[in-house]
Amino acid sequence: MGFQKAVRILLLGEPKVGKTSLIMTLVSEEFPEEVPFRAEEITIPADVTPEKVPTHIVDCSEEEQTQEELQEEILRAQVICIVYAVDSEESIEKITSRWIPLIHETIGKDYRVPIILVGNKTDVVEKSTMEMIQSVMNQYSEVEAIVEHEEEIKKNEQHNTGMSPLDNSERTACL
Repeated sequence: MGFQKAVRILLLGEPKVGKTSLIMTLVSEEFPEEVPFRAEEITIPADVTPEKVPTHIVDCSEEEQTQEELQEEILRAQVICIVYAVDSEESIEKITSRWIPLIHETIGKDYRVPIILVGNKTDVVEKSTMEMIQSVMNQYSEVEAIVEHEEEIKKNEQHNTGMSPLDNSERTACL
């Protein structure tokens, strides 16, 4: 097997939607009692990933980073997960009013990086936001998948970036 470049996954989203908790839960396999504003970059070695590719998971926090630092991280990412809280209409609205426009502004309209929308805090609501979020996927071809609390993954058939679709190991890494 030939050398495969590392995958860099960036988590973006409004404050308090659970980006850091997702990362910390992935690493420790349990929900953290105390959560910092931002997790340190996590590196998952190639020998423990199904595809044998090292994976870097990067957390972003507007409380600790400048706009320029956020944009630098966007430029370095191969996959971007926009995390939203299913119990927060504001965080859902910011997907299209803040985060996707920031990604477009940063990388330009001619280049597309795959985006995964990650619904968090599904344990605090009775209903799914999948129908509402599906419209975002239909509007933006770079949105490749929607994940709500590991319940459902949908691939965007419109995705046409020249990049290969994400496999399940890369999707799971966002969780």
